Amino acid sequence: MTKKRLFITGISGFIGEELAQKAMKEGYEVAGLVRQSFRYNDAINALKGKVKLYEGTLTDYARMVNIINDFMPDYVAHLGAITPVSYSFEHPWEVTQTNYVGTINLVEALKAHCPSLKQMVFASSMETYGHQPEMHKSFTPFNEETPQMGACPYACAKIAAEKYVSYLNYAYKFPGTSLRQTNCYGRKHNDYFVVEAFITQMLKNPNEANFGQPTPVRNFLYIDDLVDLYLTLFDTKADINGQAFTVGPPNGVTIGQLADMIKTKLDWTGKINWNTREIRDGEIYYLNSDNKKITELTGWEPKVTLDEGLDTTISYWKNKLSSGW
Repeated sequence: MTKKRLFITGISGFIGEELAQKAMKEGYEVAGLVRQSFRYNDAINALKGKVKLYEGTLTDYARMVNIINDFMPDYVAHLGAITPVSYSFEHPWEVTQTNYVGTINLVEALKAHCPSLKQMVFASSMETYGHQPEMHKSFTPFNEETPQMGACPYACAKIAAEKYVSYLNYAYKFPGTSLRQTNCYGRKHNDYFVVEAFITQMLKNPNEANFGQPTPVRNFLYIDDLVDLYLTLFDTKADINGQAFTVGPPNGVTIGQLADMIKTKLDWTGKINWNTREIRDGEIYYLNSDNKKITELTGWEPKVTLDEGLDTTISYWKNKLSSGW
């Protein structure tokens, strides 16, 4: 039996590696894109010998064509992007070239050279909703009808890329959809992002930890649930093409509440020094979304609660740090 073929841009990242690992267990043949200047990291070292790796950049259309012609994927997960939001303020042209023009290059290469393509899923972002003060006041989660008010170059590029995928579906029946992803956690190879940063700082420092602002609200999706969503979309019979979806779950908490949850689970009694990190330009104080529509269409829904996901992530990092990471 011929294996289903999955191509992942951004395979060297957190979500890309986890998706690749799960897809291989589900019987997919997997390939991925890594930057030509990229130095192999822990994620790629975990995948070497198991997946086919192509060096290249999304901004190089000819290279995208060559890769697509060589691998001929049935499914594509487009995760590749310049992701630090704060970076985009000082580097808007670079971020736009990679995140928007790079998406055009990929989908146009797929449209022209991959007639067997069954589904392409683009990783958009909840950042596209931007500043929503009225929804913050009422603590109303975003859904697909919430106006997108992108407030940074990163968000603007993601909105533009969503629109391009939607246009291709309208004009050419291109099988593409977009996910406005929320904060995903459960990382194994780095502790830069908020959940893993809180856990590792508290484990390493019994007396104090330095964090940013406690007031922003975020919702959180455990990595296993997001990976399952991608695989569900590859297999669904529902009419999802040309659309964009929020993924939830609507479990928004303040960053201060998240820190308190982790403190309690770790029995950590130190002091948090809040507001010790620079506030980024255009800081967004409320990001919280639901998953109602995608659940109704596909049957997928998040299974891991924030409480359960934090327990699993804490257990992993305790073991990792005790082994000398």
